[in-house]
Amino acid sequence: MIRLEPLTGRHDRNGFDCGIEPLNIWLRQTALQHQDRGISRTFVAVAADAAAAQSWTQSGYLVETNSILGFYALTSAFVLTVNLPAKQAKRYPRQIPVTRLGRLATRADMQGQGLGQLLLADAVHRARTAAQAVGSAGLFVDAKNESAARFYQRYGFIPAADQALKLFLPFW
Repeated sequence: MIRLEPLTGRHDRNGFDCGIEPLNIWLRQTALQHQDRGISRTFVAVAADAAAAQSWTQSGYLVETNSILGFYALTSAFVLTVNLPAKQAKRYPRQIPVTRLGRLATRADMQGQGLGQLLLADAVHRARTAAQAVGSAGLFVDAKNESAARFYQRYGFIPAADQALKLFLPFW
């Protein structure tokens, strides 16, 4: 079992490795600072309890109750409509409020098991819930590479016309 919760100082940020050093460094050095300053919110996937951590360990993964299995970060932002897919850009003024999915990563040894999908689904849910109370036209992401862009496209994100790594999931 996995639980998704806000990042706190009790989580083992130093033990996380997704295989992409800039994401590892951001989680270790920046995520909690940004959260404390209200810049972004980071949510982490952890073992639901000690029994779940033990079960993961028995399956060959080194997991403790404070181990981070994956994470994502959300922030509010404005984007220029030139960075949106053409169909959506026509509907909006030159600049619109969005929720930005700044980072999403899973532990290297747990990739390919659906954890990224779970993290993304939670991010979309939280962003849509927030959009009900505060203006946000959708979820925007700058994919790190083509493989990441394909991942987001499988879940409805639409690439900008001439910027394939900028993707948008409209809410309305």
